[in-house]
Amino acid sequence: MKHLNYSGTLLKSALLGFFLLFAFQGAFAQHRYPNHFRTGVGFAYILDDDNSGALFSQQYTRELTDHLHITVSGEYLSSSRYDKQKQLFTSRKAFVMFDASFFYDLVETERYTIKLGAGPAVRRRSELDLTRGEIPEGAITTPGRNPDEFFVHIRERDFGGKAVLETDFFNDNRLFFGMRASGYFYNKGTSIFAIGLNMGYSF
Repeated sequence: MKHLNYSGTLLKSALLGFFLLFAFQGAFAQHRYPNHFRTGVGFAYILDDDNSGALFSQQYTRELTDHLHITVSGEYLSSSRYDKQKQLFTSRKAFVMFDASFFYDLVETERYTIKLGAGPAVRRRSELDLTRGEIPEGAITTPGRNPDEFFVHIRERDFGGKAVLETDFFNDNRLFFGMRASGYFYNKGTSIFAIGLNMGYSF
């Protein structure tokens, strides 16, 4: 009888040990897998021209230490401004953006992390804006509805930087989701503020 009780206790202890092991692995997935891929979608606001639109992002992160990470991102932003009185889109903008950032963990627990990141950024900017008055020298334009109106076409490459506040929540050994607020600042053109959701996979 003592042998049977001992065997039952041993079996329960073994099962409890396996359960705790899997729980521990899931809670500390970010440390077990140093590579992270994220895809996200968010709302972007272009500060100077009162445009808003959707921002789509792909991001790869590599952990360098327990708290320091390096990230490369590719993003696409499409935005517009609609004039209800004219019943016309008076501005359309499309940005293709790339950046590399270093992130540092401000807060790190078993269930979530809060990170702050910054780094250089570059973008390809395509814009179409309705303007009145004289046509700027060398500008590519198309006529508007009225004689004094015209659309200005702009294609530029801008250089600048990006600052990010990002958080991840995880309860699985590979998958996680999070939120991100980011600001983009460039040498030409307008700055951008964006906030969005992302989900990722660790490997």
